[in-house]
Amino acid sequence: MSDYREWLLFLAIFLALSLVGILLVRILIRIFTGLTKKTKTNLDDLIAKALKIPLNLAAIVIAAYITIYFVKLPPSYLKVIERALFVLAVLFVTIAVNNIFKAIMDWLQETSGDKEFLRRFLPILNTMEKLFVWTVAVMIILRRFNYDISSLIVSLGVGSLAIGLAAQDTLSNMFAGFTLLFDQPFRVGDRVKLESGEFGDVLEIGLRSTKIKTVENYVLVVPNATLVKTKVLNYHLPEERSIGKVNIGVSYSSTPEKVKKVLVKSALEVEDVMRKPAPSAFFTEFGDFSLNFLLVFSVNDPKKVFSTKDRVNEKILENFGKEGIDIPFPIQTIYLRREDESKN
Repeated sequence: MSDYREWLLFLAIFLALSLVGILLVRILIRIFTGLTKKTKTNLDDLIAKALKIPLNLAAIVIAAYITIYFVKLPPSYLKVIERALFVLAVLFVTIAVNNIFKAIMDWLQETSGDKEFLRRFLPILNTMEKLFVWTVAVMIILRRFNYDISSLIVSLGVGSLAIGLAAQDTLSNMFAGFTLLFDQPFRVGDRVKLESGEFGDVLEIGLRSTKIKTVENYVLVVPNATLVKTKVLNYHLPEERSIGKVNIGVSYSSTPEKVKKVLVKSALEVEDVMRKPAPSAFFTEFGDFSLNFLLVFSVNDPKKVFSTKDRVNEKILENFGKEGIDIPFPIQTIYLRREDESKN
């Protein structure tokens, strides 16, 4: 009967203190929120929102701690309750740290100018933060229950070494992935060309590999370690303006100045060709059977170079026909000598 009354008293005091604690937490959060509204940044608002639930849970744990000192419970029960409250306290602190970290990351994503970098890097950073915080929390709990964590650390170290040796390629690609994220030689959406000749648009930059959508509409998966070691041509850097070139030969009867004017005119008739800088035509060489010219024009999107070059070629062919400029066929003149002439 005495134990029954003690438990009722414990429950009554615990509920009363919990309600008081939750009420105090709400008042403090309301005061803090009122102060944060006066600041220019919304980081403190996000932190206040992140701490709302952990602080309410902490108030309940503190109420339980206070209650056990007012009520005389059996030592066996008291020990179990103390350990349970300690575990809950560590868990609530861990949740609070995770929520604060998430609030900071959300604030950075809202205010940072390089959203693409954060979009790729934040999931990795969140995973590493959670792994670290929860590992520390588990070690603190084990330490509280008198477990020898030094042997656990040694075991983890040996296990990590074994895993590292067994997964050298995977780890190499992961570290290369971090290098690509920090160095940013290309971004998602950029058109790139590899040293091996493949080129396409970057679809995804992952921890182990990078996916590239080729012009044939295939997905090329390249290990990050390979990308770090090889040369990569990025058509979007330092700017998205790209150069298109057309090499063409005309007959020797053509006037070079006229040919250059027609080439520039043909390029300007295509909508995607940039007016600044203007297209330029150059008389490059005397060929075996033609005068060779080079037309250079700019396009504001690397992905439009091939389609724009196609339309420019059509315009050149059309305008050459109107202006009477011939594109010669390869010609070879063969001289045959009769045998009796060679004797003479």
